Amino acid sequence: MRISVFLFFSAFIISCTDSPTFFSKNQKSKSEIAQKKYINEKELLIPKAEIKSIQKYFKKFVRKKSFNGSIAVAKKGEIVFDTISGYSNVKRRIKLKENSVQQIASITKPITATVILQLAGEGKLKITDTITKYLTELPENYSQVTIKHLLSHRSGLSQYYYYCDHLIDDRKHLIYNDTVLCVMNFHNPDPNFKPGKKYNYCNTNYLLLASIIEVIESESYANVIKKRILDKCGMQNSFVFDFREDTVPSNLVYGHTIWNKLFEFDYLDGIVGDKGLFSNAKEMLLFDKTLNSGELLNDSTKKLAFTPHNKMKHGKSYGLGWRIKKHEKLGKIVYHTGWWHGNRNIYIKIPKNDYTIVILSNSLRGSKYNMNDILEQFEFDISLNIDKPSSPLFKKDYSMK
Repeated sequence: MRISVFLFFSAFIISCTDSPTFFSKNQKSKSEIAQKKYINEKELLIPKAEIKSIQKYFKKFVRKKSFNGSIAVAKKGEIVFDTISGYSNVKRRIKLKENSVQQIASITKPITATVILQLAGEGKLKITDTITKYLTELPENYSQVTIKHLLSHRSGLSQYYYYCDHLIDDRKHLIYNDTVLCVMNFHNPDPNFKPGKKYNYCNTNYLLLASIIEVIESESYANVIKKRILDKCGMQNSFVFDFREDTVPSNLVYGHTIWNKLFEFDYLDGIVGDKGLFSNAKEMLLFDKTLNSGELLNDSTKKLAFTPHNKMKHGKSYGLGWRIKKHEKLGKIVYHTGWWHGNRNIYIKIPKNDYTIVILSNSLRGSKYNMNDILEQFEFDISLNIDKPSSPLFKKDYSMK
């Protein structure tokens, strides 16, 4: 994001928060119940030393940073650590709840990509299709842009908020995907380069993908995500907020500035696909578990999504909806970050040892982290595997204490 007078850029600053609120006994009991729903009847043996190491690191992570938000860590879909810490309103000291959800920002992109790949698997589109096949009102030069270009950020298009900033006078009212499409149709903003030439991360790509989803399914993006993702994954508290139809849900949590002031919605918040999903760490693990199971995408499609579709640069690349990182010890890391309006988030998958880490913070204060430092905690030695727990994981309590 660029520096601008609008609050939306502030969301791309590093997130943090004030002093943490740890579980009371009653809250912990609810966490245990929720955790058993994840673990169910499966027996998964994880080395005690491995669990202890993860718990120790994230307890310190929360306390030292006065972390505000939710964190969940799982191995093969089974929760090893989870916590909800802090406030939905820091200044008023209103605590976060089990069902609280926040803007996950660009972590919405893997969700959007998943639906596009589902539609491809159903024969409703091809990723080699040009986008004007579905968005027929776009200017002629858009006919060179394919769905795959959008997924992999190789479209060459410019950021929609750059030209909306200059071309839209009324910023007191929200704009939506179709508003931006009208701007593109009428003004035909200059691209940065020809499609396919190189990688350039661009939120416009995922706005357009959301609009393509709406055209194909003849439903709003919010409804499609609910039916294809949230309902299938059991994400009962999560939603894409449709400002045109919905009142603000009681469990929606706003982000905070570095001064602990709440971010208000601004005129760009009606745009979805690149952002727009509200969720929490535990419910994102439900998505992760369902994705891993093959219920959302088959193995070959997931492999395609998790494969770099751009040249590796400084050990990083981008697949189809996912960031890719090469790690010296852990191999391929599949992940995505998300910053918007005081929310700073990261969702990490480590295929080599089947760990998933979700860290969602609704404050700019206290959520600074170093990804390499987090990954270092999962470089387990063989010696740790000698000490096996004598009972299945579901008989233990690994929630935050």
